[in-house]
Amino acid sequence: MKKICIILTLAIVVISCSENFLERYPHTSLVVENFYKTPTDASQALTSVYNMLLRDDWWSAFLMSEASSDNCSGGAGTGDGGHYQRWDRHLQWPETNANQEIWKTYFGGLYRANIYIENEKLVNWTGKESLRKQYLAEARFLRAYFHYYLTQVFGEIPIINHPLTPDEIPARSRAEDLYKFIIDDLKYCAFNGLSAPYGQMEAANWARATKWAAETMLARVYLFYSGYYNDATIGAFNADSARFFIDDVIINSGHDLVPEFASLWKVPAISELGDLSHYAGEVNPEVVWSIRFESTGNPSQWLQRMIGPRGTNIDPYGQGWGATPVMPTLWNKYNNADKRKTATILSWNDEGIVYDYVSQQQSKYNGYNNKKYDIFSTGGQPEVSDWQQNGSEDFIIIRFADVLLMGAELHLLTGDNNGAITYFNRVRARAFGNDSHNLSDITINDIMNERQLELACEGLRYWDILRSCKSDFSKLATILTYIDETDGGDFSQTADVYSLDVDGNNFIPSKGLFQIPQNEIDLMKGIIEQNEGFE
Repeated sequence: MKKICIILTLAIVVISCSENFLERYPHTSLVVENFYKTPTDASQALTSVYNMLLRDDWWSAFLMSEASSDNCSGGAGTGDGGHYQRWDRHLQWPETNANQEIWKTYFGGLYRANIYIENEKLVNWTGKESLRKQYLAEARFLRAYFHYYLTQVFGEIPIINHPLTPDEIPARSRAEDLYKFIIDDLKYCAFNGLSAPYGQMEAANWARATKWAAETMLARVYLFYSGYYNDATIGAFNADSARFFIDDVIINSGHDLVPEFASLWKVPAISELGDLSHYAGEVNPEVVWSIRFESTGNPSQWLQRMIGPRGTNIDPYGQGWGATPVMPTLWNKYNNADKRKTATILSWNDEGIVYDYVSQQQSKYNGYNNKKYDIFSTGGQPEVSDWQQNGSEDFIIIRFADVLLMGAELHLLTGDNNGAITYFNRVRARAFGNDSHNLSDITINDIMNERQLELACEGLRYWDILRSCKSDFSKLATILTYIDETDGGDFSQTADVYSLDVDGNNFIPSKGLFQIPQNEIDLMKGIIEQNEGFE
């Protein structure tokens, strides 16, 4: 599925979502019943659920994660209003629609998924019973993914297990109940989803939710819940359960690490390995699940548009809007022998490149930019003709290196130190090109540090920080505080676009969660109240 496209058919009319959280329901059930007749209709309807994955933009929780973490600062333009700086410093946004795009897009995704799950029984599946299970597995995977995306950002959101009617205003669900629901949906996909290992999967099925993606998400969801809420079980699901599923991915999925870390993205492949011939491509054994984009037409690859150096093409680094420039502390954390250092981060001084950040109005310039997902430039022009509308790479949601590190963590938690060390060192040996930097013993802190180095600028770091707190969110004061010694003051309580100051204490009252859009609270008549710290 190279392009999860917007299908301009009745499917979109039936399952499009309105601007209003309370109005996401079909105008008449007869419309739905008339549409869901054949497996082809079901395919179109399911595609419209996948389509919600393409809607992320400058407001994406992936960018939110990097801007809020110790990996990156807010960045973007000096005249952009300081919104990323408020994420960076965890300050309240004055706008009533703050974070509303996240809220409405992913609740819209839940609406579409539930419409499919509720109505797929109307299809004549005769002779296509296995396809029915596959499609339902994918829809339930996506429903779980949308719930998980939202709960990381906003906390205890409502469980949405059916299309809401206009008069339904659901209350928050307890975290344990919400995560049980997510686990059940993911388990359904793990047992019924596409199970062909990498190398045997049909090309048309690439980027569909598979058994392997679901099993990995089971581990990711468990590790976040158990860390953030400091609760070792989700009902009957525990670390042993998560280890069972992650081991299945590692042993039986056919996925593996590519030999060269830098080959996973175009710009690092060029800058570190010499030319584009070293690029592993969007379909490679390390990609367990990705969001697929075309290089022409809407919607664009939003991340590529956002993270490039602002207003500048200096081959091979293509321009973007300057979001989430990398922090010096991340650059300094890498061992110089670690090939991930220069594959992940562009250090302007170290590469001898002059970037006129002042004239380009780059906010929070600090000498470092992200290389992963940057649109590459050749001849002083971006690879794609319209870099603001078109992207050139898929966005990887699950990478096999992440699978191995989660496997290491789960083996350590369940008492298998040797298994943990084996998985951990597979990642580390690739990073250094040999085993001379392998560790003979590891701790959870070693794994968390390795996750930061391996997965930097991929949208995971902030959530890893939150779960590492084990419900003691006072730790955020130390982890996230940064004092900019060059700015001449303390700007940690402002939206200043130049200083790098961050006061980690700002994150404690909300327990790291984000501001719910006031517009949505008003629509829900106060049944869901604002998160602590943003009242």
